[in-house]
Amino acid sequence: MNKLEETIGVIFDFNGTMFFDSEKHVKAWTRFTEELIGRDITPEERRLHVRDKSGREILEYFLGYEISDDMYEQFSEEKEGIYRKLCSEDKDNLKLAPGLEKFLDFLSENNVPRTIATVAPLSNVMYYFETFDLYRWFDTDKIVYHDKRLRDKPFPDIYLVACKMINMPPDKCLVFEDSLIGITAASNAGIKHIVAINGDNPTLNIEGIDYVHGMVEDYTKLDNVL
Repeated sequence: MNKLEETIGVIFDFNGTMFFDSEKHVKAWTRFTEELIGRDITPEERRLHVRDKSGREILEYFLGYEISDDMYEQFSEEKEGIYRKLCSEDKDNLKLAPGLEKFLDFLSENNVPRTIATVAPLSNVMYYFETFDLYRWFDTDKIVYHDKRLRDKPFPDIYLVACKMINMPPDKCLVFEDSLIGITAASNAGIKHIVAINGDNPTLNIEGIDYVHGMVEDYTKLDNVL
């Protein structure tokens, strides 16, 4: 970690990057959608139409029609309530990614500008702050979260706003991401330093992707890529 000598800003995606929770989202979408359509979802449907799909894609597939933005926001918030309940019930896994707290302490002690850029809604962001005491390392006013005014990844909007929040140009920011769509969003924002975290996404393939400096399972392995 002592190789971070030049002035940079650090931006974290959250879900699957700081908190390994992919299975909780799959379970929450499955439970919510089954209640919505009144039947069980098959394992094949879950694999093809829930896992690795956006919330809108999931809803529109199972409902069979396009939904309005307002309907999407309402359904998504109901699903997130299920997701937060699942997280709270699984006490053993309700923790930040291995090595992350030590890395955040390092960034804080060295006054490295930092923030979180997530597509999670504000309700989830506040849940994370309370659950993990993120106040130790982050200013809530600088967190970028789901906002209807911002285009979703892979558009660069969320990362461009995050850079402004910490007053750093994109080419001086280091991003931690766990998905190709997130990596693409960061790259589209002009960010030239990206580290992939695959602890929650073991099939992630970064071969041939510009600006990705390496991939690690979690933050205990950072010395290998920084």
